[in-house]
Amino acid sequence: MIKLSDYVFKFLESKGTEHVFMLPGGGAMHLDDSLGKSNLEYTCFLHEQAAAIAAEAYGQHTNKPGVVLVTSGPGATNAITGVTAGWIDSTPMIVISGQSKRADLVGDKGVRQIGSQEVQIVPMVTAITKYAVQILEPTEIRYHLERAYHEASTGRPGPVWLDIPLDVQAVMLNENELEGYTVESAKEVFIEKEIEQIIELLGKSEKPLVLAGNGVKLAEGTDLLYQLLDILNIPVETTWKTIDMFAENEKNYVGHPGIMGDRGANLILQESDLILSIGCRLDTSVTAFNDKNFGKNAKKIVVDIDNNEIKRMGIDKEVAVTCDAKLFLQKLLSRVEVDSGKVLTVTKLEEWKQWMKYCTALRAKYPVVTEEHRNAKDYVSAYYFIEKLCELLKEDDIIVPESSGGAGEITYQAFRLKKGQKMKNAAGLGSMGFGLPYAIGSCIANEKRRTILINGDGAFQLNIQELETLHRLKLPVKMFIWNNDGYASIRSMQRNNFESHYVASDKDSGLTMPDIGAVAEAYGFEKCRICNNKEVDELLPEIMMDDRPLLCEIMVLPEETVSPRVKAIVGENGKMTSGPLEKMWPYIDEG
Repeated sequence: MIKLSDYVFKFLESKGTEHVFMLPGGGAMHLDDSLGKSNLEYTCFLHEQAAAIAAEAYGQHTNKPGVVLVTSGPGATNAITGVTAGWIDSTPMIVISGQSKRADLVGDKGVRQIGSQEVQIVPMVTAITKYAVQILEPTEIRYHLERAYHEASTGRPGPVWLDIPLDVQAVMLNENELEGYTVESAKEVFIEKEIEQIIELLGKSEKPLVLAGNGVKLAEGTDLLYQLLDILNIPVETTWKTIDMFAENEKNYVGHPGIMGDRGANLILQESDLILSIGCRLDTSVTAFNDKNFGKNAKKIVVDIDNNEIKRMGIDKEVAVTCDAKLFLQKLLSRVEVDSGKVLTVTKLEEWKQWMKYCTALRAKYPVVTEEHRNAKDYVSAYYFIEKLCELLKEDDIIVPESSGGAGEITYQAFRLKKGQKMKNAAGLGSMGFGLPYAIGSCIANEKRRTILINGDGAFQLNIQELETLHRLKLPVKMFIWNNDGYASIRSMQRNNFESHYVASDKDSGLTMPDIGAVAEAYGFEKCRICNNKEVDELLPEIMMDDRPLLCEIMVLPEETVSPRVKAIVGENGKMTSGPLEKMWPYIDEG
């Protein structure tokens, strides 16, 4: 016989789970006790939102379900933000929440609450999970665990949620009598017709471009994509989510497009005559809210595992393939290898060689970091800081930009990655407060390699309590906090759209921040401050010489904004229209 709560973690161990992120509570008391007795390593956070964020980061980095354990009521509701990020970014996650005992559940009684801290969490999270269930029959635990794990980690991955009442947690079971979940045989995918169409389009293309999205990474198709590019020798661009798929100096890589992409990448995309998008949902940050103008000169091939995403896209599609990215790459590679002569004629190879050379030169023509950034006085230019940081980073470093604001946007735009580095955040949801717990989860997921957090002073406040978690774990995380006196991105919005009428965005409009250095010191961290570009040159090399954790406050230019970027145009009655991808502000003559 085995207690149900013990069975839960025995099951996770059998699946190769190594780590659980959690915060204990009375509604999960049996689960907490069983976790503590298991062979799993657990990390206790000081807020359930942070625990869920760390689990989401873990899932993103490992492609294995990040597991989070929370208690009932507010413990469960606090975790929702992290789970929402996982839903948007297709992250495998398993959430286990405690719940009031079955006799105290609301059920269909029509009241709002009966049990202590009882909240009907399953209806709340159904829209942001692949599978969510409250387990009322103890003998069904194996079925629900097996199904949840399968749903989280197959197809288009995503979060699942198991809500387990207190008395169910404590039931003794004969595990040999439990019925499991039978996985339906996968239906064979036939895309031979589409592959033939793609071969024909490639054969006619003079300026092809591959756009690689997170679906390639989630399907574990990265190596196959490399093989395809080696054969075809055509340019590739990535989304922010897959920016670490290619090093800056790799021969086929030509940047990342979008509203806040790099200018060269946008110009290349708009000039290409064939775009092969693989595992990219082509959201508004990539298309600049203008699907019809996206790749305006190109025929588009879209490959996505989710047919709903394909149907949603407003772009014109020459070929649409509903398929796992890895399977698609396998089939395309096989077809190219069988009949490479149909595509790789001598003339075609020379055309593509010249196109590749042109793309590399075009991107180099428009560097993100400029002399203006390098010559900034009195404050640190965030762009210059990123340039110097990139020079000093090791090839196995983990980089975590904040998921919203300039600390995320400028970092992604200006960063130049080395082979072996990993860089991720949760920009899909774009929530403040992700940086610190995301860095903790990322560091744990990568065997405690040195991790670099780049955060804004405003966003840092939302989960600042996790400084204690970081201090307790003694993880090698270096925290660079950009101090721009509040919410610089909000001030920019208010400056551009409301004639600089600032509301709750700086100290003169109702927003104040604490002394970040003093807070860090109180948690036991070494602190330092860099006040201008000259000090970046003087102090940053010493800071980056080792792996010791510390917090460094960077006094960035208060009003430095993301540049270049696609700007929206405000018309009559406040209607906003996005500019075209190829016309980024500040406007220049691209000729």
